Amino acid sequence: MGQQPVNGSILTFRLGNADFQVTRELWDVKKLKLDPSNQRLGYLLRQNKKGLAVEDKELHGMIWDIDQVKALYQSVFQNGGLLEDPVVRTDGTVVEGNCRTVSLRELHKKYPNDDRFKRVYVRVLPADVTEEQISLLLGELHIAGKIEWRAFDQAEYAWKMNKVFGKTFDFLSTHLRWSRSTLSQKIAAYEQTKAYLERTGDANGINRFSYFEEFMKKKPLRDRLEQDPDFAVQFGKWVHEGKLAEAKDVRDLPAILENEDAARKFEKEGIRAARTILHNDNPSMISNLYSAVDQASAELETISLQEITSLQEGNEARLEKLRRLARTIQKVEKFAGIKLA
Repeated sequence: MGQQPVNGSILTFRLGNADFQVTRELWDVKKLKLDPSNQRLGYLLRQNKKGLAVEDKELHGMIWDIDQVKALYQSVFQNGGLLEDPVVRTDGTVVEGNCRTVSLRELHKKYPNDDRFKRVYVRVLPADVTEEQISLLLGELHIAGKIEWRAFDQAEYAWKMNKVFGKTFDFLSTHLRWSRSTLSQKIAAYEQTKAYLERTGDANGINRFSYFEEFMKKKPLRDRLEQDPDFAVQFGKWVHEGKLAEAKDVRDLPAILENEDAARKFEKEGIRAARTILHNDNPSMISNLYSAVDQASAELETISLQEITSLQEGNEARLEKLRRLARTIQKVEKFAGIKLA
């Protein structure tokens, strides 16, 4: 990490196709105010059923309860200060760095006479900064940059930039380094997760986002949703009831819903029981052997005229491959006491 600018330095950089300036200043830690509208803290307020009117002290307690923040506290203590400056508005509201602010407050409380934790360098945004500029800045830091948000927060950010600030997919693809298909899936998954939260009040709802993201990756599920909007409610019910143990289980859902026996089993007992029926009906799903048999059969069923001609002309290398396959099948018949043809 390079040398930090000195106190009072003006830092200029490009943001949203315009020059953007912040000032690096040394402030008392007590001057900093937590921001309940912060993108990353939204899930905390939802989990605790709090609105944006939550008081600073209460929000501080919620953040301090997070295990990662206590780990950050130890890291800041061992380092003797922060490695990254918080970003603040002119009134002291922390736009970026709320967890660092809580860690510093706790250190200052424990070590009130330690100058390392009394004051902190901050980067002060201009007084006329817009919400759109702040959103662009946070996107650069937390999605395209090195300090990643959780998946739900990233998707919420993409939704906000598209739906609230009217940013096109072309713009967001460049800004976030995401493909258009990824953008579409994440925005749709965010909308479905949000609707699920409103319907169920699930305390772990934010952590369910990955289920809806997997849903949006599967075209058969998207097609079913397009034909039947109520399917989203049914899917949310399966998630809430634990029918899908993990987000990756959603990948098997299209095949399960296409199999009547598996679908009934899924409704009664969940994904693992339904998967057993699928595997019994199609062993290639769990067996490398039968997967290879399926692949070989498909290739032979669509053998090209060129390959047929090579066999007719007596290409020995190709013929030997087929003879070996035929001999192997005959051995299997003999050992298993069966007749395949």
